Amino acid sequence: MAYSISLIHEARFPVQKYGGTERVVWWLAKGLSELGHQVNLVCLPGSTCPFGRVYDLREAHPQVDITHFFNTPPHEPDNPYLVTIEGNAKAGEVFLSNTVFVSRNHALRNGSEAFVYNGLDPDDYIFQEKKNGELLFLAKASWAVKNVNGAIQVSRRAGKRLNIVGGSRWWCPTWRGIHWRGMLGGVEKVNWISQSEGLLFPVLWNEPFGIAVTEALVSGTPVLASPFGSLKELIDPHVGRICNNYDEFVLAAKNLREFKPKDCRDWALSKFHYLDMAKNYLQKYESILSGKKLNPVPPRAPLTIEKVPFEFS
Repeated sequence: MAYSISLIHEARFPVQKYGGTERVVWWLAKGLSELGHQVNLVCLPGSTCPFGRVYDLREAHPQVDITHFFNTPPHEPDNPYLVTIEGNAKAGEVFLSNTVFVSRNHALRNGSEAFVYNGLDPDDYIFQEKKNGELLFLAKASWAVKNVNGAIQVSRRAGKRLNIVGGSRWWCPTWRGIHWRGMLGGVEKVNWISQSEGLLFPVLWNEPFGIAVTEALVSGTPVLASPFGSLKELIDPHVGRICNNYDEFVLAAKNLREFKPKDCRDWALSKFHYLDMAKNYLQKYESILSGKKLNPVPPRAPLTIEKVPFEFS
């Protein structure tokens, strides 16, 4: 059965540079369309979409079988709906009954079992077997929990150059093997991901998902990450390492050649393909349209958000 589905997110499409959630919405719309469903993107003016109808977020949009929000609406909708939460919750935050999270860990931390992994379109990336021997940091470097300082320490101790994509230092863009490449998007970002020997992802919080991880893997680039949130779900031992301290990061960074680019890509395609994401959401839609709630009890974040017990040595 074909459904009419509205995806609602306050963004402009298609995405030009950064925007993890925006890319997920775009890939989901593409996947649902390819599976034979009518997709509406309800978003900011100036958007275009070749595989769905576009409606201005500020104006009335059509009646559909199900409405899919990427932020919790102010009131529970009267018509069938689903909400995807991509980020971490505030202490004590309560979610609507038909809320879905983006990893098993993300769901469990909010008292739910409902989750769908984010998917991506492999055609948006370059798979490359030959690597440049350099490390990559791909995140907003200004965000402390992403831990760019930890990535710098690891790369220096491992004796490898580090390219930081997601921040800039105009006064000193290159210093002691560290290269600040700026806020890159499109082909520039894709090229850095595909040619890097490994992605450093030493986050200091419970990562809800980690789109940069799947972007690296689908490009054939292994990932070294801290053990928090979803990361143990995303990184299999044959495509990267979960590291519990700096020493483990450094050792793994020195031995990245043990990972095969094709294994990384195959793993990403088997777990995080946009069509699989679309199929998994369709199962949730069908459950909702049959009258069921995805969560018998509304999910709720704990009253105290526990800080990760991670200290680099």
